[in-house]
Amino acid sequence: MTVTTSTNSPRSDAARCDAVHDSGTRPGREEAACMARRVRPRLDREVLRLRQVALDAAAAGLFVFPVKAGSKIPAFHGETRCRGRGPCAEGHQGWEQRATRDPAQIRRWWSNSTRWNVGIACGPSGLVVIDLDTRTEPLPDWDGATTGREVLDQLAAQHGETLPDTYSVRTPTDGEHAYYRMPDGLELRNTQGGHGHSLGPLVDTRAIGGFVVGAGSIRPEGAYLVAEHGQIAELPTWLATLLTPPPAPRPQGPPTKGLSTTRANAYIAAIQADELDKVEHAAEGRRQVTLLNAARVFGQLVGGGELDADNAYAVLLDAAAAHIGFAGFTRAEAERTITRGMSFGMRAPRTIARGPISTATADVDE
Repeated sequence: MTVTTSTNSPRSDAARCDAVHDSGTRPGREEAACMARRVRPRLDREVLRLRQVALDAAAAGLFVFPVKAGSKIPAFHGETRCRGRGPCAEGHQGWEQRATRDPAQIRRWWSNSTRWNVGIACGPSGLVVIDLDTRTEPLPDWDGATTGREVLDQLAAQHGETLPDTYSVRTPTDGEHAYYRMPDGLELRNTQGGHGHSLGPLVDTRAIGGFVVGAGSIRPEGAYLVAEHGQIAELPTWLATLLTPPPAPRPQGPPTKGLSTTRANAYIAAIQADELDKVEHAAEGRRQVTLLNAARVFGQLVGGGELDADNAYAVLLDAAAAHIGFAGFTRAEAERTITRGMSFGMRAPRTIARGPISTATADVDE
């Protein structure tokens, strides 16, 4: 996917009409149409330019919608102000639902005197945009970094990875939006720098449920400008892994009654076998994410005292061994993924309920 942004206005209808009128050779219907267009108010050059920005983005496969002039606030009303009329007659339709690639709709939106900025809806567009902010005070835990770009570069170095070239936009406040394609099968959502499972301070992400303001838009602080032209690269696997949220804690064991030791051990063994099978048979491009999820499940059981941590680590690494050396997947990467996943899982410990149980429902240990 390649994104280009036009800043040139097309030849005006008025200029074409003048040519028809001056030639004196094409009277009739076209001249009448030209005369009708003469009475319409002309769009100013800035509206035409912004309309072309939106059309270019849509042509590149991105879903766009209008943002209030000179701002980064969607032009459509919010859910709390929805009156259930018009496009919302069958339920609220916000910017994400109404974002489009339809050129006719885009022309209708940018057809009056309002200089709408251009919003890019990340979810419908299949994007994960990494929003790199800046600050004046250095971050002591990040070698004094003052920009999200520095934090992201340090994170890549910590994981022994590099960041691929990709289309990016410079924001009016000297930040940066790095565009990536969402990998197949993932449904990543927004993160806020320094909170939850974000990549780090000064590094936000915008994905499903999020948007960014596109290049060519204007705010009082300045313009959004293309920093790097060309293709939008796929989000690297290691970043996708870091951005995948921990799985929701499972119910604390299936029974309302206690299980016998035999049943409890069998239940835990089945969980382990299922997760290890997923790791061993993970498809290329899903290996790291699958290993991370399995490590989180094992970590929950370790945290609940159901598994030994060293043994859990060893069997996970053994299951991942089938992938090491293929498609750039390394042992070091597997070890880091297991460590991180188990650490996540141990924060939500899981135990399997055991006895006491009545003799009427007891299982006999053999």
